[in-house]
Amino acid sequence: MEEKKPIQIILDTDIGWDCDDAGALALIHRLCDKGEAKLLAVTHCYNSPYCAGCIDAINRFYGCEVPIGINFAGTERKNPKGVYAGELCEKFPNSYPANSDDNENGPADTLEVLRKTLADAEDGSITLVVTGTLTSMARLVMSKADVFSSLSGKELIAKKVKRTVVMGGRFFESWPMVLYESGDPTHHMMTWEYNIKGSGYEDATAVFENWPGELVLSSYEIGSYIVSMVGYAKRAKVEDPVAWAYQVHNGDTGRPSWDHTAVLEAIRPGTYWNYHEFGQISVDEELITHWNRNSDFKHSYLLPKVDYKEIQQVIDDLIDGR
Repeated sequence: MEEKKPIQIILDTDIGWDCDDAGALALIHRLCDKGEAKLLAVTHCYNSPYCAGCIDAINRFYGCEVPIGINFAGTERKNPKGVYAGELCEKFPNSYPANSDDNENGPADTLEVLRKTLADAEDGSITLVVTGTLTSMARLVMSKADVFSSLSGKELIAKKVKRTVVMGGRFFESWPMVLYESGDPTHHMMTWEYNIKGSGYEDATAVFENWPGELVLSSYEIGSYIVSMVGYAKRAKVEDPVAWAYQVHNGDTGRPSWDHTAVLEAIRPGTYWNYHEFGQISVDEELITHWNRNSDFKHSYLLPKVDYKEIQQVIDDLIDGR
C-alpha cells in the first residue's frame, strides 16, 4: 500500500486581530507533526510591521521555520498592532522585531513569497489555504512573469496548485445571525462576510473571475457553531503564543472555528463536510457571495455532514496534542 504523502500547504492569513487565525496556524502545525501536512510558507494579506513577528513566534514555538511574507502593497490597518499581534511580537522570540530598521533582514513581500514557493514546488502539489481577505490571491492571480517564473500568476496557479480552500462568504439565506450593526432584521437574510467584504469588490472579482482550478469556500456559517479552544490558555504551556493570543483576545473563552474549518478541509479533504456542486462563485456590489451555475469553473462551498460537536472535539484534541 502506497504511503500517503503529506499535503503541501501554503497559508495566507490575516493573523493578529481575531484569535482563530492563531488557532488555525497551530492546527496546521499539529497536523504537520502527525505527518499529514507540510507547511511551506505563511503570508499575510495586510501591511503591518508586527504580523511577521507574530507568525514567526508561533512557528518557532512549534519548531518550524518557513518563509514569511507581508503584503507591503496592501492596506495598512488603522491599528497595525492588531488585537494581539504587536504585543505577541514583542513578548515572544521572533526574527522580525517591529521596531527594527533592518529592512534587509525583514520579511519579504507576500507576492514574492507566493510566487517563489509555487515556482519551486512540484506541479499540482500545493494546497493554498486562505483565512483572510482575497487580496493576496488577487495579487497572485493577476501577477506577471518575474525572476521566479516565466509564467503569469494564473498560469503558475494552474500548474502548481492542486486546490485552494478559503474561509469566506455566506451562502445560507435563512442563517439567523446578523452581521450588520444597523439592527435591521432584514439583513440576516443574505449579507456579506468579513473576509470577502475586506477584500473589496475589485480584488474579490479578480479572484472569482480568474482563479483556475478547484476553489472551495468554508463559509461563515460552517465555523460559527464550532466553538473550540475553550480554556486552552489554562491547559497550554506558559510559553505558548497561541494560548496567549486567545487569552488576550477574549479571555480564553474559546472562539468560533472559522479558520480552523478551512485548515481541516484542506488537509483532510472530504472528511467532515460535503460539497455543493461545482460552478462559479461571484460577488455583487455589496460584497455578498453568490453561487452561479457555470461549467467553466470549479468553485464550491462546504455543506454540513459531521455533527459540529464532533468537529469541535477533533479540533480541541489536535490542538492539545492528542
